[in-house]
Amino acid sequence: MSQENVEVVRKSFEAHGAGGIEAALEFYASDLVWDAGPEWVEDRVYRGHDGARRLNAVFIESFDDYRLTVHEIRAVGEQLLALYEATGRIKGSGLPIRQPIGIVLSDIHDGVIGRVRSFFSWKEAVEAVGLAE
Repeated sequence: MSQENVEVVRKSFEAHGAGGIEAALEFYASDLVWDAGPEWVEDRVYRGHDGARRLNAVFIESFDDYRLTVHEIRAVGEQLLALYEATGRIKGSGLPIRQPIGIVLSDIHDGVIGRVRSFFSWKEAVEAVGLAE
């Protein structure tokens, strides 16, 4: 996996931070497949840009001051591993949240991401790409 693809992922996070999901969509393929993971309580798989919008809406509707902070993006064979934290406050209660999330990205071509798998721990994401933490 090339450094160019690492930059695509980094730019997608930067775009999301600056302009939300609409700004980040340029880095996702129109036929994107996003697997939210077995622990996810909503739909498991989100497809295309509309799917990315629906997945993002779950977070926006549930949390105030929702932010993603990237800790690491690295190539692992034909995949990329991104480890980040989601932070915010639960709407209605103001309680803070801090959730480590790992994603495995693949099918990156022509500057867009084709497939994403989410994990609610960095350890699970690291193991998913065959690495030991």
